[in-house]
Amino acid sequence: MLHLCQGNRLENLADRLLSDLAQPVGNVLAPELIAIQGQGVARWLSLWLASRQGIIANIQWLFPAEMV
Repeated sequence: MLHLCQGNRLENLADRLLSDLAQPVGNVLAPELIAIQGQGVARWLSLWLASRQGIIANIQWLFPAEMV
């Protein structure tokens, strides 16, 4: 399923991502596919999610072209 969220505050978008990841859809062992703008954003999100949850695992960061 594709969820598209837009915004100009990365912290607000990261909060939304955290709430979406709290509700697993489908197979819980399958990786979550998340489209990112760049590797810097992926690194920041990984660190931010790990600081909020204590751990971040089974996330696959992809560029939009890779998701198509």
